[in-house]
Amino acid sequence: MIRLDSISKSFPDGDLFNNVNIAIKRGMRAGLVGINGSGKTTLLRIMLGKTSPDSGNVQLGKSTTIGYLAQDIVAGSSISIIEEVLSAFPEVRNLEGKMLSLSQEIAQCPEKMDLVNQLGEVQTRFEALGGWTLEEKAKKILGGLGFTDEKMSEPMDVFSGGWRMRVALASILLQEPDILFLDEPTNHLDLEATLWLESFLAEWKGGLVMISHDRAFLDRSINTILEIELRKVTLYHGNYTKYLEEKALRLEQHKNAFRNQQKEIKDTERFIERFRSKNTKATQVQSRVKKLEKMEKIEVPIEQNYSMSLRLPQPSRSPQNIASCRNVNKRYDELEVFNEMNLTIERGQKIGLVGHNGAGKSTLLKLLAGVENLTSGAIRIGANVDYAYYAQHQLETLDPQDTVYESIAKVSPGWSETDIRSYLGSFMFSGDEIDKLIKVLSGGEKARVALARMLVEPAHLLLLDEPTNHLDMMTRNVLERALSQFTGSIVCISHDRHFLNHVTNLTCEVGNGSIRLFDGNYDYYAWKKQEEQSKKPKNLKTKTESKGKSDYKERKKIRNRLAWIDKRFKRIEVEIETNRLIIQNPDYAEDYEKLQNAMEIMNTLELEYLELMEEQEKFNTV
Repeated sequence: MIRLDSISKSFPDGDLFNNVNIAIKRGMRAGLVGINGSGKTTLLRIMLGKTSPDSGNVQLGKSTTIGYLAQDIVAGSSISIIEEVLSAFPEVRNLEGKMLSLSQEIAQCPEKMDLVNQLGEVQTRFEALGGWTLEEKAKKILGGLGFTDEKMSEPMDVFSGGWRMRVALASILLQEPDILFLDEPTNHLDLEATLWLESFLAEWKGGLVMISHDRAFLDRSINTILEIELRKVTLYHGNYTKYLEEKALRLEQHKNAFRNQQKEIKDTERFIERFRSKNTKATQVQSRVKKLEKMEKIEVPIEQNYSMSLRLPQPSRSPQNIASCRNVNKRYDELEVFNEMNLTIERGQKIGLVGHNGAGKSTLLKLLAGVENLTSGAIRIGANVDYAYYAQHQLETLDPQDTVYESIAKVSPGWSETDIRSYLGSFMFSGDEIDKLIKVLSGGEKARVALARMLVEPAHLLLLDEPTNHLDMMTRNVLERALSQFTGSIVCISHDRHFLNHVTNLTCEVGNGSIRLFDGNYDYYAWKKQEEQSKKPKNLKTKTESKGKSDYKERKKIRNRLAWIDKRFKRIEVEIETNRLIIQNPDYAEDYEKLQNAMEIMNTLELEYLELMEEQEKFNTV
C-alpha cells in the first residue's frame, strides 16, 4: 500500500537515516522505535507526504486511504462529541438529512412516486455507506476510549486537550482507513482506555504504523518492528519482546562476523608483508592485495550503551506512617468522588493507582499533594515528611523562555554551576544541550527537565501522575530502575504496565467512592481480579459437581469429558505445530495476512489449551 524507495533525510546537525527501503502492506502492524531524536516522527511524516525526503520517493497505492493521529492537541468546537466523530462522514450526514426531508414530503404528497424513488435511491446509498450502524459503532469506540453516554452529548470544547485527542482517535478508528498512522496514541489515555485500544488494534486488518514507548502496548498490538538506529531502518518480524531477542542475536552475529573478518584481514596483511619482496610469491601477494581492495568491510558493531544515569536524591529515614487519609469525602457539585475513604501510606510502600476513567485516581494524588481541597475528613502527612508532586501536565509549568540550565537553577538555590551541570548530566543533558531553550526541546526532553526540577530536593513521598509520558523506551527503563531503588515511598498513576510492574509493590484500585488494596504489582492485581471473576460462576458449578460425585451418571459424564479433553489436547498440539511451521517458513516471510492468521490461530489454541487444563484439574479434584 505504501512503499519507500531509497529514502534519505538529513538535518543541519547530521543525517537521520539513509537509503530506507520499506513496504507497508495490508495486515502489517508496525511499531516504529528508536531513541528520542532518531527520526521516528520525521519518517512517519515522510510516509504521510507531510515532509519531503532529501532523496528517494514514496509510492502510495491507488485509492489507499490513510488515518493519522498526531501528537498535537486538537482544537475544540461547540458541537457534541458524537457529532464531532460522525462529522468524518459528511455524505452520510447529508443523506440522513435528505431521507428526513423526502420522508416529510412523501407524507404530504404520498402519490408522488418520483419522491418515493428518490428516497429509495438515497436509502440504498445510505445503507451502502453503513449509515444505519454508524452511530452505534461510533458510540462503541467512544465508550472504549472512556466516554460515557452523557459525555458523548456534551460539546467538545468543554473537554481538555487529552480528551479531545481521544475524540480525534475515535473519528479515525471509525473511518477504518487502509493504513493507520498513530504517534504516541496512549499518551492521553488512562490504563483502561489503553487496554481497550490495544485489543482493538490487535484485531486491525489493515496496515498500521505506530510510534509508542509503551512496551506492553507494543507487545500486544503489533506484529512488526521498524527500528531507527545509527541512521539505518531495520525491519524485525514479531512484537517488541521478539524484536529485543532477535536484535541481541543479530548483534552477536555481527560481532562474530566482524571478529572473523578482522582476523582474515590481519592474516592477509601479514602474508603480504612477509612475502612482498619474494618474486616466487608475487602472484599470491597480488591476489591477496586485490582481495583486500575488493573486500566489503563489516562495520564496527556498536551497542547503544549511552543512557541516562539517574541518581535520585535519597531521603532521610521517615516515620512509619508517611501519610493517612481518614474518612475522606470529596465532591464536585453533584459528583461524589470519595465517600468516607481511608488509606494509610507507609514507609517503603510504592503504590500504583488503578481504576476506570473518572474513578478519582488523579483527584487522590491532588488531595495528597494539597492542590485540591477536601469536602470533609482529614489527610495527615507524617512529621517532617517532605513530598514532591509531578502532575500529568507538568510540562506546561516550564517557562519556555528559560534555558535548561536556568530552569534547574531557579529551584536549586545555593547550588554551584558545577553542581547544576553534574545534576543535569544525570538526566542526560550535557555540553551545549544545557543552553537550549525549553521551547525548542522535544516532549521527552521537557519531561526530563520537569522530572529533574521535581527531584532537586530529597522527598520521602513522590506523587507521580503519568511520569513516563513523552519518555522514550531507554529513558523509561532508567527511570524505572531509579524509582525501584528509591528508598522513599511512591504513589503513582501510569498506563504503562511495564512501569507499574517494575516500580510498584502495592496496587490500589480506586472506584465507587472508595479504594481497595492488593498486595502486589499490576500483574498480581490483574491476576487476582481475573481469579475473582472466574470464581463467581464456577463456585456453584463445583458444588453441583461435588454433590453429584456419588451419582453414577454424573461420574460417567465427568469421565467422558476427561477423555474428550485428552483427545482435544492432542489435536490442539498438532494444530499449533502446523501453524508454528507456517510462521517459521521463510517462504511466507512477506505474507503478513497468512502470518497474522497463523499467530491468531496459535493464540486461540493456546488459550483453549490452558482453559481445558484448568477444567481437567478441577474435575480431578472433585
